[in-house]
Formats: sequence, C-alpha cells, structure tokens
Amino acid sequence: VGVDNVDLKEATNKSVVVMNTPGGNTTSTAEHTFGLLLALARHIPRGDAMLRNGLWERSKLKGVELYGKTLGVVGFGRIGQAVAARARAFGMQIVAFDPFLPKHLFEEHYAKDATLDELYADADFITLHTVVTPETTGMLNKAAFDKMKAGVRIINAARGVLINEADLADALKNGKVAGAALDVFSSEPPTGNPLISLKNVVHTPHLAASTKEAQA
Repeated sequence: VGVDNVDLKEATNKSVVVMNTPGGNTTSTAEHTFGLLLALARHIPRGDAMLRNGLWERSKLKGVELYGKTLGVVGFGRIGQAVAARARAFGMQIVAFDPFLPKHLFEEHYAKDATLDELYADADFITLHTVVTPETTGMLNKAAFDKMKAGVRIINAARGVLINEADLADALKNGKVAGAALDVFSSEPPTGNPLISLKNVVHTPHLAASTKEAQA
C-alpha cells in the first residue's frame, strides 16, 4: 500500500503499471504493529539477545503491562482501527486523531476523538498510521515530545519521515521517551541512523507488509 517509494515516472516510461491497493496489507501491518508494541513493552528482543549471549539478567528487563494503558493512534483509517481492535483485546483505552474521519467512526471503534495535543498528553503508547504530507513530515519532533507524558513509548510502522529521528534519539537518551519500536526509517536501509545503536529501540527492516497473505 502506498506508492511514495516508487519512481512513477520511470515506471511509466517502461510501461509498468503501478497500483495502490488500499486494504491489501491492513491485517499484516496491524499485527506487526502490535508485535512491535508487545516487544517494546516487555523487552522481548533484549531478553532473546541476553540468552543467546549466555546471560540471565531478568532484573534489567522489567517491562510494563498493557492493561489499563492508553494507546494513542495517529491516523485512524483501516490500519489504525485494526490496531485499536487488538489493543482493546488487551484492555487498553484508545484515543485517536484523524481530522478526516467522520465522528461516528470513533464511537463505533470505541475510541476517544482527540486533538493531537490531547492525544500527546493522554497516551502511554503512540502509534503512527497517517500518510506523509508536508504537515505530517517530521510531526514527531522535540515540540511534540515536550507535550507527551514522561516515559511514553513510540511505535512507527507507517513511514520513517513522520518522525524527526534526531529529536527522537535525544528524547530516548534523556528519558522523555522510554522506548521506540520502528519498522520504517527516513532513509532505508538506515545507514548512520542515530537510533540504530540505542538499547531502548526495537528495530525491524520494513517488515509490516511482509507476509504471504499480504503479498498474495
């Protein structure tokens, strides 16, 4: 889904048809997003790495429960709604921002309709599912992090450019953001990216749509 990573002019020159297929990877992306959320909350990748290195240091990996926490969903279309459904199954509260969505859809999906500032103030976890526009590019920056709860956790399986990565790295280092789980980066592969070496970041190499079903 999405054609922003495709050279449309070159495809046209070579008579290659490029199609956008909304809905084609909704389930795959929602499941991957929630997998990232769980991995981040419970330090699953670090626990796996410790055991592979012969270590048993459970005290360093104290996580947080999802039950009763608030998930902020930025962009409440198909994928955002699918993530919210999975979060509700874990007992999370949902607050969502989407200025283009009819109000009744928030109610139908048991989500609080919020402004961005309200979402930033309320959410324990924030997941991004919005499109890239001039307004959303770099939307998670220092100014946004300053409005969030201390210890917030960020998940991004949408597009890397939605986050100012240098500002996120600073927020992760100073503790304002407790952790991040990222499937996408502003430049891929993320060579030289300041986030890759941080211990409180979970990374995957743009795998959200990489399932047999989504690629069928």
